[in-house]
Amino acid sequence: MANLVHIPEVKAKARIAPIEIFPDPKIAVVLTYQSAGKPVEPIVAVGDSVTIGQKIADSKERVCAPVHSPICGKIIKIEDAFNSCNDTNSQAIYIENDGKKTKDKTLTPISEAELNKTSNDVLIKRIREAGIIGLGGAGFPTSVKLSPPADKPIKNLIVNATEGEPYDTADERLLIEKTANLLKGVKVLRKLLGNPKVYIATKVSKAEAIPKLQEIFGNEPDTEVIAGHYTYQQGDASVLQKAILGYETPPGTRSYEMGTIVQNVATINAIANAVFEGEPLISRVVALNGDIENPKNLLVKIGTPIKDIIEANNIDISQMSRVVVSGVLMGHSVPSLDTPVNKRTSSIIVFNKKNVLKPSTACIHCSACISSCPVRLHPILIYNAITKGKFDKAEKLFMNDCIGCGTCSYVCPSRLPLSSTIIASRQ
Repeated sequence: MANLVHIPEVKAKARIAPIEIFPDPKIAVVLTYQSAGKPVEPIVAVGDSVTIGQKIADSKERVCAPVHSPICGKIIKIEDAFNSCNDTNSQAIYIENDGKKTKDKTLTPISEAELNKTSNDVLIKRIREAGIIGLGGAGFPTSVKLSPPADKPIKNLIVNATEGEPYDTADERLLIEKTANLLKGVKVLRKLLGNPKVYIATKVSKAEAIPKLQEIFGNEPDTEVIAGHYTYQQGDASVLQKAILGYETPPGTRSYEMGTIVQNVATINAIANAVFEGEPLISRVVALNGDIENPKNLLVKIGTPIKDIIEANNIDISQMSRVVVSGVLMGHSVPSLDTPVNKRTSSIIVFNKKNVLKPSTACIHCSACISSCPVRLHPILIYNAITKGKFDKAEKLFMNDCIGCGTCSYVCPSRLPLSSTIIASRQ
């Protein structure tokens, strides 16, 4: 059994900061490729006017998610921008804000009273058309995830409210401030999945959230709120499933085949917004944390340049060494502050010049990465195979079962980029 490493949380200030609405950007930079599915293509052109929530890119592929305009304005260009989803440049649609606040009305709200009368096909189509993907980091299109084969009944729904990343607090604030909305989202999921048993899994450190969850979910049938001493690694769906249900998904198998769906808190909140408010995924809560005086949680329009957020919060750019998005363990350093917020941007973490990355050195054969891997892989052996171009060997070492948690890199005394190298080689 792997030794699940405890990684200290840096959340004391951020977790008590209520969600603030961040102003709309003057120029929104909306990446067309934000999901873990197939790329989508623009369905607008330079010079077109768009409204808030209007679909601007899509594809006929099943495993994909459309993207929408977060603001009302005009398309001024379509060109590449840095995409932190895959740590490279990809296509983006640039929209100039005209300040008119005109909203697209394609998605009509469904009332709570209408939910049980609404067909699952209509609900799945709504989730798909709203562009919802897994907001916990994986980015898989949610409409596909919630459409398991008919011969694979879902017995358990695990609401992943653990938020293990040491600086991230966006989900925690949703648990506190949007608890009732989360219940509405869970009701949608229960209908779609055939009324499975529900486990709300969170950490004992989320002291303000736990009583809110118990209050709102306490009288729901077949629903259990579990507050555990979970480690960071147990924020991963497969590892959390084992912690809650006592079994793990075999290699090459998905959790739905074992009768379980794990869904992130932010995703469930977005589902409720799409179904009951008619709102596509055009904004998300982002934690602003790190070496800054006032950590915050911000409701940010997708496409907002990170520079806008840094400058609005009076953070001294000259004292920054790097900015990491979507978690210090599973995220990426951005090469430019012009990088836009995307659907998978859970956090923006600023480090000052006192926190400079030290260079890597040679492996000292300590095996710390092996003993700490939560899925019992041999990270250094996979890393060596990849760096030598032996990808067949890396696959035989179960490279594709790596969950990308970054624990191996965290414990490595030689500071080797083990996790990022393995994940990058699979793209």
